[in-house]
Amino acid sequence: MGLAHEARASVALERAQHYAGELAVSQCTRLSAEIVAGTDPVLRAELQADRRSGWPRLHGRVTGTLALECRRCGRVYDHALDLALDLRLVFGEAEERAALAEAEPLLIEDDRLLLRQIVEDEVLLALPMLPRCQSCENEVNQAAAHPALPPEQEAPASRDNPFAVLKRQLQSKE
Repeated sequence: MGLAHEARASVALERAQHYAGELAVSQCTRLSAEIVAGTDPVLRAELQADRRSGWPRLHGRVTGTLALECRRCGRVYDHALDLALDLRLVFGEAEERAALAEAEPLLIEDDRLLLRQIVEDEVLLALPMLPRCQSCENEVNQAAAHPALPPEQEAPASRDNPFAVLKRQLQSKE
């Protein structure tokens, strides 16, 4: 069953509504541009609107697998998603600014809770800025753990023990 497009925020909060469903990535214009063409993955979303924590919020999970292209080697790989959402619903810009320090606010306009847009936004934010497959990620992590020294900073060639040099100098003076 597909995820609802939108809901009325006031009704969702009043009834503590639960929304669950699937969302084909092909229905998400911005997200479709980020994945490998020719694939049409499906995201699964489970969202709950309530006031149980003392403030209005939308929380839940989004799961799925997206085909991304590794920017390092060009291979296509599967990127697993398992996102936890916890958004504080705010109904004005002043309330949004106040909530920024302690929560992730979501500004509700015209009492509309745009569920599909929220899921798409959260998935876009969770995608890696520079997608890398596991083998490239391992190479990058290994290189970061063991950086090669530039030629001018390479370890010096084996040097004689300074005490042995001093001993030779003293012996040559005798």
